[in-house]
Amino acid sequence: MSIDAMRFGNLQLKACKYGWMLFTGPYIGKCFELYGEYSEAEVDAMRLFLCEGSYAIDVGANIGDLTVPMARLVGDTGRVIAIESHAEMHNVLCANLALNHLQNTKPMNVFVGSRSDVSTASTAWATNAYASEIWEPRIMPLDALDLPRCDFIKIDVDGKERDVLVSGSALIDRYRPVLYFENDQPEHSPALLAHAMALDYDLYWHVAPIFRPDNHANNPVNHWAPKNISSIMTLGIPSERNTQMSG
Repeated sequence: MSIDAMRFGNLQLKACKYGWMLFTGPYIGKCFELYGEYSEAEVDAMRLFLCEGSYAIDVGANIGDLTVPMARLVGDTGRVIAIESHAEMHNVLCANLALNHLQNTKPMNVFVGSRSDVSTASTAWATNAYASEIWEPRIMPLDALDLPRCDFIKIDVDGKERDVLVSGSALIDRYRPVLYFENDQPEHSPALLAHAMALDYDLYWHVAPIFRPDNHANNPVNHWAPKNISSIMTLGIPSERNTQMSG
């Protein structure tokens, strides 16, 4: 077995674009296995707003698929708070941070919510999509984070994005970070967009394919063809910046 592709139980370990990654799963894991990267279009979007010294929050960090490149972008003087509510995924997240010696990133096993009685169950992805069957996460609002600044918040929590924004109302009002959140569920989208617009943000759709032909592994074959599976994201920029996005 080659040194850049090893197995540990149901997990694989491989040298990827931004460092060593331990992974599993039919989408994120398969991307790392075949292409050595995941959803580089989202990384490109983050690269527009993150630089050395930036402070960022990754809500729904999963195994660190986008946390690791985020940590690379902010550098040694920047900081990333990586929040993952599922205990088993959080363990893999921590492993990937340790494998890459990313001391600028703090992993947190909490469920971000605006109320202490918010449900951690998922109607779309089964009961234990957000929380371990064994370990129930602590519920915490984003406003509980004690940060000296916040430049960017990425949110991918499968339909609970609005509640995350609500939980961080004071933080968002104080620091006016760029917002980058998943928005792929029609039943939740109107309320989510209305809330973000009420915060006085200019909003842009970003359809980010998880596969691209010019990937790190130079593998031109789309594993999911003819589908072009994408993350449907919304980019929010504070209106006072008067920024016009294109592309």
